[in-house]
Amino acid sequence: MAPELNKPELKAKLRATRVAVEQLQHRVNDALERQKPSPLTREGAAAPAKLRKRRSLKGHFGKVVSVSWLPDSNRLATAAQDGNVIIWHAPTGKKAQLLPLKNQWAMFAACAQDSSRLCATGGLDNVCTVWTLPEPNEDAKTPRVLEGHKGHVAAASFLATNTLITVSGDSTAALWDLNRLPSSDIDQRAEVYAGHDECLSAVAKDPTSERNFATGSADGSVMLWSLGASDPSCVLRMHRADIKAGSRARHPDANGVSYQTERTLGVATESFGSFLFDARTRTAVNKFGSDERDIGPKTSCAFSSSGRLMFVGTDDGVEVWDTLQGDANKPLQFLKPHGARVAALAVPTSGQCVACASWDFEASVLSI
Repeated sequence: MAPELNKPELKAKLRATRVAVEQLQHRVNDALERQKPSPLTREGAAAPAKLRKRRSLKGHFGKVVSVSWLPDSNRLATAAQDGNVIIWHAPTGKKAQLLPLKNQWAMFAACAQDSSRLCATGGLDNVCTVWTLPEPNEDAKTPRVLEGHKGHVAAASFLATNTLITVSGDSTAALWDLNRLPSSDIDQRAEVYAGHDECLSAVAKDPTSERNFATGSADGSVMLWSLGASDPSCVLRMHRADIKAGSRARHPDANGVSYQTERTLGVATESFGSFLFDARTRTAVNKFGSDERDIGPKTSCAFSSSGRLMFVGTDDGVEVWDTLQGDANKPLQFLKPHGARVAALAVPTSGQCVACASWDFEASVLSI
């Protein structure tokens, strides 16, 4: 039996072990840098982005936490912690509609990308509310309230007409069939997807399928799901091996997830930076930003219509990255359209601009 160590000896051994681990991390990272292929590096980088702020959307009296475009690419919905969802006419910056919520602490507004005029909202009251946006001169219909989650509802996405996915602080995602809601007011979920270890914070629909979606969690993983399957088809994890040794990054939370193609996804994390993942290899194929900058939170991400540019929301602005430039240390452009955290980004189906939601009580529209 090994002799027992006293407290000073244990502390000394622990310090020596930490130094050895740090040195090993440096050696591993150096070896990976020498051997890593750069399939995404191309000769001739993209031209510098020239986005600028075109519209300021002022009208909320609380932090604007979410933005979602309607399918016409002219109107967008913002949700704020003043208990309101506002529908804006983006070309003019004027308000078109106001949806007062029962719960002040809203976390999202997600609009269906079809002709159904549906808009889902949710927050800290543990329910998701589905609205039918009224036409001009039409009375608003009573919204449907979806109950079943045991934690806050953090985000949602419409997969198809009357088919909705929500993610929650109870570590699950849920499918809701709005045409076949059960009469029970306790749990109306059609399917439950459990696999994450901590609360979920993001969801994104596969652009090529009405059955596939991705979820992001505070456990540092992104999972790809298909309707009807109880287990994820793919699990993508943020690892400390994805950043260089010595970085002070501690929180791998996946704050934002967005599809670039059906096989590649952008992920924005709390302190590991932003990445481009390939579901076929289940690894990060590109990383954006220097180590020191990655310490700051990345709140959300979205792609241009071509998929080449990746927009990343941060605590102090918006980064624009060229996804074909391997391991870029500097964005093509960095904008500061707001005076506080940019909490969410969204690109319309037309691809002509980028909408931002900010904690400074405002939203904005950026374009060339």
